[in-house]
Amino acid sequence: MSDCFILLSAGKSKRFKSKLNKQFLTYKNKPLFEHSLKTALDSKLFKKILIVSNKKIKKISYKNIDIIKGGIERHHSTQNALNYLKNKKIKNVFIHDAARPNLSIKLLKKLKNNLKKNSAVVPYLNSDNSVKYKSNKKINNLNRDKILLTQT
Repeated sequence: MSDCFILLSAGKSKRFKSKLNKQFLTYKNKPLFEHSLKTALDSKLFKKILIVSNKKIKKISYKNIDIIKGGIERHHSTQNALNYLKNKKIKNVFIHDAARPNLSIKLLKKLKNNLKKNSAVVPYLNSDNSVKYKSNKKINNLNRDKILLTQT
């Protein structure tokens, strides 16, 4: 069994308000998605890498990288990837958003290590900000020490 890195790159960048999808913008001389791809490759943690995209991606010259079509929404793209991997003897899947290029090998190793004692893990940040919750017309303070910020 092996681990697989899924790079979700099919998003439409609706909130970004650009003609070009965010993951294909040039950042430091290459498309944004290629930064996360390079980190995954350099980590040497994955036997397979799967890129999920709705845009034509030129054939990538690395072995063990497959490119499949994404879905209408992110959860459809994720499901397409999981269905594709169904009979491929994958132990763990690491799912990453291609529009977030600052992925580190240190984080990938930490996630892999945490999978030894958990069936699923997600990276998070603690909140330094005051956090409120609005219900009906009432605003409640939340304990920021119990708030975990995850990125989609």
